Amino acid sequence: LTLVAPFPLCSQTFFCLLIFISTMSHPKYGSIPETSYHESSHGSEAEENPKVSNLELFSDLVIVVSIHVVAEPLEESDFHNFGLYFARVFYLWLAWHMVTLFMNAAVKMKSQNCPFHNLFIFIWMSFILHMARSFSIDNDANAMKSYLGLRAFETLIYWRQVKFPYKAIVLEDGTKMMSVSEDWVAAMNSYTPVISFMFLVCETIPLTLAIYWGTNGGVYYPMVLASMILICSSFLVGAVGGIGNRGKMLVNAFDADHLSERYELITLIFTGELCFAAGKPGNTLGSNGVMIMAFATYLMTFKSFPLHGQIKFWARSVLHSVIGLLLYAGVFCAIPAMGSAFARIIKEVDSEDIEEGDQEGISAGDLLCYSAGSFMIFSSMMNLINKDPVGENSPVLSSTNRGIIRTLTGVIIWSLTFIIPDSNENKSDIAAVIVPLFALLSTAIEIWAVGSLKIAI
Repeated sequence: LTLVAPFPLCSQTFFCLLIFISTMSHPKYGSIPETSYHESSHGSEAEENPKVSNLELFSDLVIVVSIHVVAEPLEESDFHNFGLYFARVFYLWLAWHMVTLFMNAAVKMKSQNCPFHNLFIFIWMSFILHMARSFSIDNDANAMKSYLGLRAFETLIYWRQVKFPYKAIVLEDGTKMMSVSEDWVAAMNSYTPVISFMFLVCETIPLTLAIYWGTNGGVYYPMVLASMILICSSFLVGAVGGIGNRGKMLVNAFDADHLSERYELITLIFTGELCFAAGKPGNTLGSNGVMIMAFATYLMTFKSFPLHGQIKFWARSVLHSVIGLLLYAGVFCAIPAMGSAFARIIKEVDSEDIEEGDQEGISAGDLLCYSAGSFMIFSSMMNLINKDPVGENSPVLSSTNRGIIRTLTGVIIWSLTFIIPDSNENKSDIAAVIVPLFALLSTAIEIWAVGSLKIAI
């Protein structure tokens, strides 16, 4: 996919189709395994398929690389247009989230081995790479055109999936049946008008006007902002309107474990992407700091909650799910920005070699404090909407107290931008040491409170 990215979109799709056909023709992958009703009813006789497939992990790598391309301008000392960075990441995140719903339905219907499912995901990755390429050359107009085509494709394949459900179970007499109930199909069908309305009213109309009114390969950014506000508002309005029985039916229709795994795994990939900066030649303090920060980020993502009995926000209600996924959009912005800040610190030249007018944007240390503090606050708010277990599995500190500790840590990290004076030539080096230590200290307190790590010697 990376090799064919410079070619037109139609050529990318053609190459992906050739790859797909050659893969499906191989005897190992070419046949769709038929699962009998008897085998699917007994876990001991049939292996349980993982929630997240290898193809989904592949698509996660593509979106992480695309967001990394968007975050590369942050490594320049004169970059200051952070609103543009957030908007680009927002639309990449939204495209990823909406196709995740398509993949989530595939988990329920057991259609992950369907040839059409695999082909659709490859076409989706081609669209994403085309968007990333346009962003890399600051051609936001072409990127938005690719985005609208991508979203139209996502809406179409989701509608097709729930309108013509995949029949994965083959009975002894040869007849096929769905692995889901009619009520599930009805619940997923009820979400189709919501997706269509959001695509037409909140995305197509404002972004088309943004492209039409834009100049020199750019877009009219006030309309882009209006589209983002409409998208977030439609999510929240739909969540509030789904508090009743329809909302309970819808949140039970989606596979909460799959959604949780997808978001946690892509966060893990983002965290691993942080370590790329550590391999660059330059400042040793920055290299050590980024490794400590990556370790703290991993612990905050996977070890800061009880191992048993916690109910994730995905499984609580539609409102909790919507709030959580919007908070994840902030996390998707914060982690790559941290990586760019560390990359600047590691390769940063001496302040004496920088001319006075060269550094129009914020310093690398300030960027690290803002992005790391934002990550701490966004992730703490996500923990607050999870529900801790009660009884013997209850943590020493409640989720509210743990959230307060992490939020205060984020505020302290933010305040370092003012505490450490700009006149200090070692401000970036100081931030590269203090910020990871604060994050690791906060995480250590949370791990102690939930008992997720124990010495077994």
